[in-house]
Amino acid sequence: MKEITKSFIITGLLILFILLLHQVSGAESWKKVVDRGFGNTANDYAWSMATFQGNLYVGTLNSLNGAEIWSSSTGEPRDWNRVYKAPTYSSWGVRCLYADGDQALYACVFNILGAMILRTENGRKWTTVARGGLGNRDNYTIRCMTRFGDYLYAGSGSSTAQLFRSANGFDWEQVMTNPDFGSTKVNDRLTGNPVINNALIGEMQVFNDQLYAFTWTTDFNIQGIRNGDLNQNNMQNAHSNSSLNIQGVRRASLNVPALPIDSESYNLDPWEFLFPTPGAFEVWRSYDGVNWEKVVGQDDAYGNGMGFSLCDSDSKDLDNDAVTSTAIFKGQLYLGTECSTGNSSVWRTSDGTKWEKSLDFFSLGEKENHYVWRMIPFGNKLYIGTFNSGLRVQPKVTGAQIWASNSGDPGTFYNLVHNGFDGSNSPTSLGSIPKNYGIRSFGIVRGKLFAGTATVLSIMELNPITGVDIMGQTVGCEIWQLVQ
Repeated sequence: MKEITKSFIITGLLILFILLLHQVSGAESWKKVVDRGFGNTANDYAWSMATFQGNLYVGTLNSLNGAEIWSSSTGEPRDWNRVYKAPTYSSWGVRCLYADGDQALYACVFNILGAMILRTENGRKWTTVARGGLGNRDNYTIRCMTRFGDYLYAGSGSSTAQLFRSANGFDWEQVMTNPDFGSTKVNDRLTGNPVINNALIGEMQVFNDQLYAFTWTTDFNIQGIRNGDLNQNNMQNAHSNSSLNIQGVRRASLNVPALPIDSESYNLDPWEFLFPTPGAFEVWRSYDGVNWEKVVGQDDAYGNGMGFSLCDSDSKDLDNDAVTSTAIFKGQLYLGTECSTGNSSVWRTSDGTKWEKSLDFFSLGEKENHYVWRMIPFGNKLYIGTFNSGLRVQPKVTGAQIWASNSGDPGTFYNLVHNGFDGSNSPTSLGSIPKNYGIRSFGIVRGKLFAGTATVLSIMELNPITGVDIMGQTVGCEIWQLVQ
């Protein structure tokens, strides 16, 4: 009898093991459906994705010859068509795609002469509904858009975070928020002078009937780009005057790969692309889009502190410079941080006021996941894509990772993507870096999950800024499909 019982136990364990193995191997199976930037290797990032009228759309970052948008009804290889090409170089990329149901698809274009908003009702014919930074050309980017009530809202900024909205998708106005997102002042880390903390609204979500806005403390110094006259005609000539704080760049919106260079050896004049990070991110919420309450930030009423600095005993969260991704999963609001020290993390809340840390990369030894770039719920799981870059010889430099959890609870996340999908590298004069160093976008079509990658910026290949040579041609972004 004991032998029969033992046999049943062993058989049961074997069956359980096989089922678990099938689940893990299925989840870890990815196939590449797009490579080499859709045939244009200057499409460095799959910068945004959205599903509209049954098609998957991908907006690219292309700092050499302008943004593109590609579309597919299946996501399969050779089923992609370009549906938009920016007419000018100044439109670097489509940083945000947002589908307002099946009514219209919006493309928010990063433009060094001021952000633009494009609109289409069929996915092919695009109309420019806003340009020139919506009245302030220093608002060069719109990173997020969402519908809340009767309005579409768009988050923007440059030196001060700003909010815009439209009732019809064509006419846009700035929201005079109360209080102003620029009301938080902190002391500049270099000069000690008071400066505005919130430079950009990086993410938005509608949660528990309120609109949430998540801020960044710094983004690209667009004046530095303009003053440097960085364009196709003189990029190669700019090399003799080039300099850049590489350590700062990995905190930037374009995310040039982080390289172990002593930033003090770089003269920031005249190529100061980034302002120093003054403080830490904040979270605001509103019932009407006009009147706002601060729930995470300086002097918030709930004891969270800027970047959750009061929630963590060692106050490392003061280096949480930005909220780079958000999602709503199983009744809770999640946010992912960017952290200049590598302490990036995922937090969640059920009421917007009490937050818990759900995933801490630093404690797991993943010290090169500098930000949680994208999140998406799919198939009863929460998927998280990271930015992970540096020289391959550095410990824990793996390239893009994707983590998943069935519950979102602490201790339940596991890594599905190791080594940037395929382990390929991009050579530089300092050594190899991962080819796919970040997961910049997620999308879903026909019940399938797709991830878009970020690869080496083409402007680095031309060496106008950093003096870091990219040896050979840049490779262009890739799209990978989860196979289950």
